[in-house]
Amino acid sequence: MIKKTVFLFLCLLLAAEASALEVGAIAGSISPPGTFFYGVSAGFGIIVSIIRLEFEGCQIREWDMNSLSAAVKFRPKFGKFAPYVLLGAGGEFEKLNFEFSEYSFYSMMGCGLQLLFSSRFSLRVDLRWLHFSDEDQTRISGGIFFHL
Repeated sequence: MIKKTVFLFLCLLLAAEASALEVGAIAGSISPPGTFFYGVSAGFGIIVSIIRLEFEGCQIREWDMNSLSAAVKFRPKFGKFAPYVLLGAGGEFEKLNFEFSEYSFYSMMGCGLQLLFSSRFSLRVDLRWLHFSDEDQTRISGGIFFHL
């Protein structure tokens, strides 16, 4: 009974924050070496509006690799500006499959700024540090977002 109540409560919290859903297109560069990537990003608020979950899928052109990541974002709003910090993890792979030995997993942290032009439209710039087991990478990106 308690498990069902907790599950229902969590579903109601997520539904209450459904209006905070944002979807966008992102692009940028990963170094070293300077490599172009593009992809999509989606996020939504959880429990309180300044804590958000973010999911990204990207294609890294020069390496013929793909990347999937998830992060928790702390994003307060100050008028039209919303600075944020994030912590997350992800993986890079050539082809999505269940052969996890072919994946390169990483942890990441980052910061950025989202400029809210209206209740439905914003721009974002961010800087992320990706830590793989054998190297570190820096990612600089920008994106255009629509808020649903």
